[in-house]
Amino acid sequence: MKTERIVGYLIAQTPIHSGGDEKTGSETLLRRMSYLIGGKRVEIPILSGNAIRGILRRMVMGDMLTQLGYELQSAKIYHMLFSGGMLETVGAKNTGVIDIAQKREIRAAIPPISVLGTSLGNQIFEGKLKVDMGLPICKELEDYLPEQLAIKPETSIYECLDWSFSTRRDDLRDERTEDEQATQMLVNYEVFTPGTPFYHELMLNDMTDVERGVVIRMLNLWKERPFIGGKSAIGFGKLKLNYDYNQGDEEVYIEFIAERQEEMKKLLSKLGALFK
Repeated sequence: MKTERIVGYLIAQTPIHSGGDEKTGSETLLRRMSYLIGGKRVEIPILSGNAIRGILRRMVMGDMLTQLGYELQSAKIYHMLFSGGMLETVGAKNTGVIDIAQKREIRAAIPPISVLGTSLGNQIFEGKLKVDMGLPICKELEDYLPEQLAIKPETSIYECLDWSFSTRRDDLRDERTEDEQATQMLVNYEVFTPGTPFYHELMLNDMTDVERGVVIRMLNLWKERPFIGGKSAIGFGKLKLNYDYNQGDEEVYIEFIAERQEEMKKLLSKLGALFK
């Protein structure tokens, strides 16, 4: 068994809103995790590991299809690649059954699936990559962060939080009747302030050189578009990414695609016909 950790520091360059499920009226809070701090439960805002994993998945899957020059025709295969797929119970209409040999074939031919995992038909493919949460480097989480840090937890989490807002204008004012009210709206949302540092880890379990190259490719792609959370179209969510790895280690994966692109496209087409 082989385990490798890639450690990263993420620095907010602009306000970041990675929203949770909780809303208070017109206010949207950051996603939070409960921690026991000094014997009391404290809710600390974090960057969701699921959000980070989703960004990496969408980038590397889109990049793979671009390199293959392949256009997906099946909605189920699209979901398998880009959102982790969906499970269907045995006996449901159009449910496919994947045998062990075919499962191995899919893992070997499409390394991003082996790395990130997915579900298809009635089968689950466990991913070899574990994506941790992005923990703000703050005094409150000092006991939950590694002892040796490049950035020391000297700031309280409450210094890292702020509020921003957006308004929805009434663009239909010329079409309203005299007694019709305007539809203007003010929405406040909690953000991490620029400069907030986060500690992040990726754990690579028993990966081949090609699979490890997939992980490096994902990180390189994220560095090209270093955003997370909402409102990135207007400048929010920008990060400075600092991971400890060699960028050139992606080449073994790039070469794999170039050498086996026909095999990969045939398998995607085969799965698309099987799971319509």
